[in-house]
Amino acid sequence: MKHIWLIDAGHGGNRSDGSYETAPDKMYEHSPSEIFYEGVFNRQIKDLLIRKCWEEDLDCIDLCPTELDISLPTRAMIANLYQTRYHNCVGISLHSNASKNHKGTGFEIHTSAGENRSDFLASILGNLLVARFPDIKYRKGDVEGEMDKDSLFYILQRTTCPWILPECLFFDNYKDYQKLIDPEFRIRYVKAIIDFMKKAEALNI
Repeated sequence: MKHIWLIDAGHGGNRSDGSYETAPDKMYEHSPSEIFYEGVFNRQIKDLLIRKCWEEDLDCIDLCPTELDISLPTRAMIANLYQTRYHNCVGISLHSNASKNHKGTGFEIHTSAGENRSDFLASILGNLLVARFPDIKYRKGDVEGEMDKDSLFYILQRTTCPWILPECLFFDNYKDYQKLIDPEFRIRYVKAIIDFMKKAEALNI
């Protein structure tokens, strides 16, 4: 069954005056010439993903077609309106991670609390990431065997369709940062998400 994929880029990007929408949060300065802006990265991945969806005949909707940081209540409301209309939406909220000691590394996927359809979706994507990136740590859930972490993030709790929130590496870890700015890595990451979407549709999940 074909889904309508709701693509959500977390946080804000760059304003027209060159300032960063969600500064000083959601960014990290490795050096004066190496500053990572998570909201910008999320939008760059979103744009790559949506273009690839068009090529692969996957139906998608851009929930954040702006550099502005659209509020979480607004994003959830829009997502729920689409779900009410179409009944077959699935949400993906694109993020990169950070840690207090700046030593965190790897992928992880968040879903809402409890056993639900989102867990199956996270399992598909998580296993693809493990297979495609064997040299990168995958941070599994708190329950043995689970590929997702139960979380209370607003977008996961307040949306009516299945939703996953993948965190792509840790932007405040320099080794992860070097991967995140690598165009080849970005293409491989987007390809993994596309293959996840196609597999989820084929399995009718």
